[in-house]
Formats: sequence, C-alpha cells, structure tokens
Amino acid sequence: MSYKFLLFDLDDTIFNFSAAEYTALAAMFTEIGIELTPELRHQYHLFNQRLWQMYEKDQITRAELLKTRFILFFKKMKLDNRGMNIDHLYRDCLAAQHQLLPDAELLLQTLHKTYRLFAVTNGIAQTQNRRLTESGIDRYFDDIFISEAIGHQKPQKPFFDYTFAHIPNFESTQALLIGDSLSADILGGQNAKVDTVWFNPDFQPNRTKILPIYQISRLLDLNQLLIEQD
Repeated sequence: MSYKFLLFDLDDTIFNFSAAEYTALAAMFTEIGIELTPELRHQYHLFNQRLWQMYEKDQITRAELLKTRFILFFKKMKLDNRGMNIDHLYRDCLAAQHQLLPDAELLLQTLHKTYRLFAVTNGIAQTQNRRLTESGIDRYFDDIFISEAIGHQKPQKPFFDYTFAHIPNFESTQALLIGDSLSADILGGQNAKVDTVWFNPDFQPNRTKILPIYQISRLLDLNQLLIEQD
C-alpha cells in the first residue's frame, strides 16, 4: 500500500503534552497562589483525561468541559478557586507551551518533502494554532483540522468526513492516520475507514478491541514503515 496523505494527531504524538501541561499548570497555580504538589498535578491529569474521554464519546460538550473542569476539580480537591476564571488562565498558559517530542520536527521536515501532511486534533483552536505557529511546525502541514472549528471530534466519523472533504483529491486508500490514542485516533481511523499507526512509545498493552494496522514506538520508525509500503 502506497500512502500519500498523512494525518497526524498533535498532543502526545507531535507535541510533548505532558511537559506542556506541567509547565502550564505550574504557571497557573503560581498565578493564583496555590502550591502545585506532585499529587495535585497527578490528580488533575487523571481528572482532565477522563473529561476528554467523555468528550470523545460525546457525553459532554467542549463548552461544558472548559466551563466546569477546574470548578469540579477544585471542588473535588477542596481548593479555593478565588472566584477567578481559572480555565481561561490555564489555556493562556498552555497556549504558550509548544515542547515537541524527540525527533518530531525532524520527522515532519523529512516527510513533508514527499507526502501531504495534515494535523487532526481534538484540542482548542486558539491554543493549538498558537502552539503550531510558535513552534514553527505549522509550515510542514498542508492544513490543520481542529474539532472546535469542525463541530465534531475524533473518533466521530463526521470529524473525518469534514476533514476528507476539505483535502483536495483525497483518497482514503492512500491515507494513514498516526496517533497515540486508541480511543480517539485509532478508533477514529477505523470509523473513517483509513489505515492507522498507533504511536506507543511506552509499550502500553492494548486491552481493547481497537486494533491499529501498524504500531511504532519511535517517531522515526514511521519513515521505515512508509518505505516498506511504497
């Protein structure tokens, strides 16, 4: 199978979201005068992850997620939010973070010479666009598709229907979706009937029925995979 269209998830596939989240949280908690302990950071990560999984399953809206996540989290952790718009503050801090995973830029720089690259993300439009621009990797992508702007999210088929309709001369048989999330990226690829690559750097076991076509543990392994398919 020869691929032409490469669809990349962003967070934890291209961007080092763990590093970005930590730095943004630290800046936000400093601003509001609360110490960010390791346990508090861990609990927030789990709490936020669950909310985004609910969003992927269409159990909550993006607006509900953003409006309530820190209200609910601070209530859960018995913290005083000082009445501030904390989520807005956090998103400002996060938008300033654009740490890349090892070899991410080298991979994009190499691949965009031969393939057409597209970003597909469930992130917030203003945040993701700023991170792409300030990191300088926006120049490698032919287009950026963000759930907030589309009105649907991965893994929903309408997200991909919109994306594919806005890629000139798109052929699903020539498309490959690369992402770290089984529930958003790999399931999304299955729903959209395109081949998938599960980026699994920590060798996490797959205990689901969601099966990727390929699996890689290092980003640069994608180069060899593509060569083998040509």
